[in-house]
Amino acid sequence: MTDHPRHPPLRHPNDVRRDRRLAAGFALLGLAAFAVAAVLDPYDEAGRPRSHGTHRQLGLPPCAVKMLTGIGCPACGMTTSFSLLLHGDPGAAWQANWAGCAVAVIAALMTGWFLIVAAGMPPGRFTTDEVVKVAALVGTGLAAARWLGTLVTTGLAALC
Repeated sequence: MTDHPRHPPLRHPNDVRRDRRLAAGFALLGLAAFAVAAVLDPYDEAGRPRSHGTHRQLGLPPCAVKMLTGIGCPACGMTTSFSLLLHGDPGAAWQANWAGCAVAVIAALMTGWFLIVAAGMPPGRFTTDEVVKVAALVGTGLAAARWLGTLVTTGLAALC
């Protein structure tokens, strides 16, 4: 029997169980990330949205790249952006880091998919491993694109 091109190949029951366990683990990670972002305070003492640095509330150090160069790293503003979105401030979230907004939307969609797969829905064409790998590549690509844009605009501003 050959596999129909529109249908995924049949998978071994052990593979399906493994995929469901992985999906459950990643769903928990996603929910935890959203819970942490919701608890963080992305506003300064005057109530203005921060542009970066919200991660410091987790006990993490300041960005070494920003300290050394004055320009933030590719991830600068991601935590702040995520937290601002969860506080209902999408405009400020976009200002803090537009790639963080895109990653947050992707993370929300993935977390929902993981929950559904963990609950027993067949994952379809994609395994949990594949979804995580693609999302990691897309998120990294978005962060890199934003950072390169920052480098270019910072360099152009320095020239003017």
